[in-house]
Amino acid sequence: MAIYMVGDFIREKRLRKGYTQEEVSFGICTTASLSRIENGLQMPGRYMLDKLMERLGYENSVFDMFVSKEDMELYETVQEMVRNIADDDYDELEVQIAKMEELTQNAPKLEQQYLIFAKGQLKKHRGGEAKEVMDLYMQAIHITLPEFDGKTPLHQNLLTFDEITIINNIAMQYAREENFEDALRLGFWLKEYMEEKMMDGKQKAVKYPMIVFNMSNWLGRGERFSDALKMADTGIDFCIKYVSWQQLPKLLFNKACALAELGRKDEAKKFFTQSAVLFESTGQHGNKQITVDWCKNKYQIDI
Repeated sequence: MAIYMVGDFIREKRLRKGYTQEEVSFGICTTASLSRIENGLQMPGRYMLDKLMERLGYENSVFDMFVSKEDMELYETVQEMVRNIADDDYDELEVQIAKMEELTQNAPKLEQQYLIFAKGQLKKHRGGEAKEVMDLYMQAIHITLPEFDGKTPLHQNLLTFDEITIINNIAMQYAREENFEDALRLGFWLKEYMEEKMMDGKQKAVKYPMIVFNMSNWLGRGERFSDALKMADTGIDFCIKYVSWQQLPKLLFNKACALAELGRKDEAKKFFTQSAVLFESTGQHGNKQITVDWCKNKYQIDI
């Protein structure tokens, strides 16, 4: 049985995908550092290892290791912030941000990226100015993608999961300002990137449907209802294929809205009903009631 060393694994996956060391290491570490890692002369910390693996399109489920107590504590704090944001627990997020600031005082900038993004999320939740929120997002993304102007996709760059998350939130900020053109441009970039370069896994199962849901929503708000319908169908098919249920009732809702706007109300009623049932069965009673009220008040459809 072959035994993989970290560097061997990274080098093999990189060469198999045809990526250069410069593409994989850009913004994460120097090319020389990656060369040393691949040759077994340098051991990356857990955070750097995760980011290198993500650039290769993989989740790091192979090398579960920490090189120090501080490395482990940093990793666990980032994971806690991710959970806080997912759970809308912003009081606890504020606690974790303070902890992370202490841990990263003398850390490389890479390890501060998610911290700065989390500050943007907290500021947005606390009613901060849109410009202040966007400035924090841009500060975070510029740590690894300094050439990104906030609007123009960098199709030549490989992306980490954190970079995808930050860019998606930049797109969401544009949509809040009714700037659907820039929001969709970034959304299509992320969608195509995940389809072409990300391996199937937990992160893709979470992020891809969320981005497709956003895009179907933005297309509908821009009155591009046929495109919104196709996008919602893409997301629904993905959720069913990969047993990813979180965004499914929302995508069904978007599909129903697009159908109703296109005058296909009988079909819309079917998908509004499916959406409401899934919301109810997953304990999202508020979303279920919103669905019932929305289709009745806007489209005169009773479900």
